This record gives sequence, structure tokens and C-alpha cells, in this order.
Amino acid sequence: GLLLSGVVMLFKRRNLLIGLFLSVLILYYGFNIVYYSIFHTFFSWSTVFMAADVTDFYREAIAGVIDASLQIIVIFIPLVLFILYRKKVELFERFSKPHILNFVCAAAAAVLILSLLLPVEANRKQIQALQLNYSEVVKSFGLAIANIEEGRELIFGAPEIEIKNPYEVTITLTNQSDVTLNIERLIFYNTLNIDFDKLIEQAPNSTIRNMHEYFALNPASDKNEYTGYFAGKNLIFLTLEAFSDKVIVPELMPTLYRMATEGFVFTNFYSGQWGGSTASGEYANLTGNLYTSAACLRNSANKYNYSAMGNMFKRSGYYTYAYHNWYGRYYDRDKSHPSYGYTYKAYGMGLEITYYWPTSDYEMAVKTIDEYINCDKPFHVYYLTLSGHTNYTWSGNNMASRHRSEVQNIGFTNENVKAIIACNLEVENMLAYLIERLAEAGKLEDTVFAMNCDHYPYGLPDAALAQLYGLEEKNIRSNIELYKNQFILWCASMEKPVIVDTPAAAYDIVPTLANLFGLEYESKVITGTDILSEKENIAIINTNTGAGGNWNWKTEQGTYYSVSKKFVKSDDCTLTDDEIEGYVVSVNNKVSAMSKYSIYILDYDYYRYLFDSNGKPRYSKE
Repeated sequence: GLLLSGVVMLFKRRNLLIGLFLSVLILYYGFNIVYYSIFHTFFSWSTVFMAADVTDFYREAIAGVIDASLQIIVIFIPLVLFILYRKKVELFERFSKPHILNFVCAAAAAVLILSLLLPVEANRKQIQALQLNYSEVVKSFGLAIANIEEGRELIFGAPEIEIKNPYEVTITLTNQSDVTLNIERLIFYNTLNIDFDKLIEQAPNSTIRNMHEYFALNPASDKNEYTGYFAGKNLIFLTLEAFSDKVIVPELMPTLYRMATEGFVFTNFYSGQWGGSTASGEYANLTGNLYTSAACLRNSANKYNYSAMGNMFKRSGYYTYAYHNWYGRYYDRDKSHPSYGYTYKAYGMGLEITYYWPTSDYEMAVKTIDEYINCDKPFHVYYLTLSGHTNYTWSGNNMASRHRSEVQNIGFTNENVKAIIACNLEVENMLAYLIERLAEAGKLEDTVFAMNCDHYPYGLPDAALAQLYGLEEKNIRSNIELYKNQFILWCASMEKPVIVDTPAAAYDIVPTLANLFGLEYESKVITGTDILSEKENIAIINTNTGAGGNWNWKTEQGTYYSVSKKFVKSDDCTLTDDEIEGYVVSVNNKVSAMSKYSIYILDYDYYRYLFDSNGKPRYSKE
């Protein structure tokens, strides 16, 4: 404020300049207020130019303006007051003593602020490197500074963050053996015999060398009783838009309910917020890695995505297809998904479906199944759905309106809750249709269904979320349990359900499926872990707002809350009170390394240093 007022006094037409400054600031902050009311996260430059036709989201924009109307009125007050009293505003003469004093005060304020930042330099660097959810960056520095800093990083790159390798103390050999002799059994690992020693010697720079050293020491996940459990079967994987297992009403959704209760039942699964909404959630589902902005899909286009599900199955001889019932270029999926190994079709890009907002998941299944159901080899099909997209009102979601009559007597009173359940009946109908067609073709028992959300249904108002999840409404978006979901994994050939209570997250899906299908892969260089293995799993749970924080985590020993720095032991915790502090420090170090190097995998095109175009190691141990 001091700086701007000092600048204004340099000009003659001061009132015009003041009005212009106020108008620009109101537009800037007003836009961000509306954006936050819609997405519950702050605007990020990484999302610019990623959408196809943003006018299709005018309903959300109108709802956002209505929801944020009080805040918008408040930020207009300075401009209104200035217009009313502008003739009474007295400003100092240029370069007068008060004017110069104004600049001196601005400089003193800047020095004071910078001096206060110095004690938290390490935290500042971590924040600036955007390893936190972007909303947390805003909370640390304010919206304007966060936008400026992100813009600088997009142009010049993020500062290097020094993180100690968390495995250096416990593992001294850089090349872990592919086989371990256990008292009870021989333990084999999902590894490809990569010669990390040679890679370290030939690393082109310190960043890549540090990555080689980290992944060399990162323990591999073991092969286990479920290795190859689904070998040779087909796979249909779905990223369900804003899905929650809480919307499954058994009498309305018998197919979804059957899949959620009769397959692998993951009771401790979380889908945290990574800062990129659908894009980053989809990226975690498809690659086994995490990223903290929506740029992940666009940045994947020209990178070697070794761990992408499409590429892994394609290398194993599968036909691979991907479909989305919205614009194909949205978030640059027309470039990212072929890079993930798929033949890709979307609305307006080879997939002709009826236009609604949103479009029908069921119709997408009807229009696409004939392309792969009669394949002469196993197939892997990926669907990204849309019917569950906000707004959750009868006028704001055509699919909800379509099924309105079916959800009037289901035990919920909140209309928004009824609407989200109604629109997800399209997912139920889609799955029921796919099962029917697969059964007719004699391929149902040879086809595995897997599905996860991209993010929790953030478009629901707090009161609706509280009723749907059975949680307290106050600070609900900071509650870790809001991000608990179910990774649904089912095959008709399974004789009984398999209950899995290991804490897990979206990035664990790829390595888990790779092991279940018996694929050859290098588990050490994927952020996620096979949930069914013996390796300790760490579920990172970034919450959206307030006191929830980033880099909360959950293991079999307990849950750590990053803001309060509190560790809550699980019922199965084997740690003594004296061991907890060291354990928390150890896991925090692992989480820091996981997040940093997972981001670097994409930013530095890391897999290209490890593998050739066929997915084989460039250097293998002799």
C-alpha cells in the first residue's frame, strides 16, 4: 500500500490512476474469490490455456458468483468510497518531505518483512518449489506473491531443494539384491536388475545423480501370493469424476455395490488433493506418481512415461484404448494419453455422443465397446467419466435431472446429495451395460474392473458433504476422512472378497495392478507401492483447506497430521512411546523424498535415463 501510494503521487492525474489500480485489484481478487468458491482451490497459472471451451462451465461460474456475492460486495467498497469522496482525498506533492517519507517507510517495511522471512528460509524454498498444494503456497505468501512466484517458476524453473536420502542410513549397498533369503521363504522382488552404480557414474548433473542414488536405495516391493493373480485377463480401468463410495446406494446401484463388496476391498484407501484437481488425480491413477499442478498432463506429452498403465500393458502385448466423453483437447489429453500408450478418442475427436452438460457415461460405453470386445488379444481399456461433474443441482447437471425421480426416497434430505447420487446412476448403468455385453461375448470372467476417483466431490456445499459422509460440517474440508474413498477392484471369477486394510493412496494403483497381472516392471522407480506387498506403504493425504495441511500421512503404525505435528497411533501400532519421535522423523523424510522425486520424474524426463523405448534397462547388472 505504501509503495503504490508513493507511485501514484508521481503522476498528475492521480484520481484516474487510483481508480485504475482499485479496479484492477478488484477484478484480480474478485476472479480468484469466484474461482475458489467453485473449485475450493486458488487459481494457478499452470491451468491457463489447458481448457478447450471454458464457456461450457458458465453454470459453475454463475453459481460461484452467487456463492461469493458477499465477498465480492466487500471488495467493491474501497472503489465505491473513493468515487464518493475522491474530491476530498488529499495527496502529497511530488518529492515533498511526506512523499519521500512514504518511500522510506515502504523500504523499511520491505526490509522488515524480508528479515522475518530469513529464519524460515528452508520452508520458503520448499513452498516456492511448489511441493505443496498451490493453495498452501497462497496461504503462506498471499495470492499476489504466490501468482508471481509461480509465474517465475514456470519460466525459469523451480529452485533446487536439498533433501537427504532417507535410505542412506539403513541401506549401504546401492544395488539391492533381486532375491532375499527369508527363514520362511525365498522373497523375489519386482525389479529389472538395473545397474544404478553405472547410472550414477554417468549422471549428466547432480540432480539426476541424486535421483539415481535415491531410487537405487529405495526398497523394491516383493512378489507375493497375489503376483499374477489376474495374469492374462483384460482390464477396464475407470477414473470416475468426483466419485465417492458414499454415493453407492445398494438398491439403486447393485452393480457398483457388488463390485465394491465382492472383489478386493480396500478399507483404508485415500485420494488426497495434489493441487491440480482432475488432472493431477488422473495422473496419479495412471502413472503411479504424483504431481502438484494440472500441468502434469500437458508436461507428459513429450516425456517417456515408462510407468503409465497404458504403456505397461502395451509392452505386455495388450491392445490399449482410452476414452473420454468430453473435449479431447481439454488439459491437453490429446497429447498426454497417446504418450501414456493409448489409442485415444474423446468427444469431438472420434467419439460422437449426444451433447449434454455433462455428457452420458452410459452412452460413452455403448459407443465404444464394439471397438475392443472382440479383440484377438487381451485388452486394457481406460475410461475417464464426466456424468458426476459439479454442479450437483437439478438444473446444473443433466444426468442428475435425468435420474431425479429415482432418488427421492433414499434416506437423504439434502437436495445436493440426492443430485450427486442421481448423476452417478450413469456410472451404474455404464458398468451394468459393460458387464452385460462382456457376458454375452463370454469374456466377463476374463475381465477385471478397476476404478478410482480423480478427487472428492468438492463441488458439494459443506452441509451436503457433512450429510453424505456423516462428518461434522465445521472445517470439513480439513478433515482427513473426507478424502477416504474406495479403490474398487473386481473380477467376476473371484470366489470371495479379499479384505485389504493397508493404508494406500491413488499412486499405489499402478504397481498393485502390475503385480496382480504379473507384468514385468521396476518397482523401485515408481512412487507408489504394491498395496499387497510386504513393503511399508505410506498414504500421503493432502487436504484441501484450513488446518488440514499438506503431507499428512498414514501407515500401519498410525496417522500423522502435518499442521499440528501430531501422531495418532493405530490399533495395530507396534511402536513404543520412545520410538515414535524417531519414526515420525523417518517417515517425514521419506514423504519429502517421495514428493520431490515424484515431481522430478516428470520434470526431468527421468525414465528416459533408465529405460530404452521398449522399457528395458539401459544398463543391467552382470
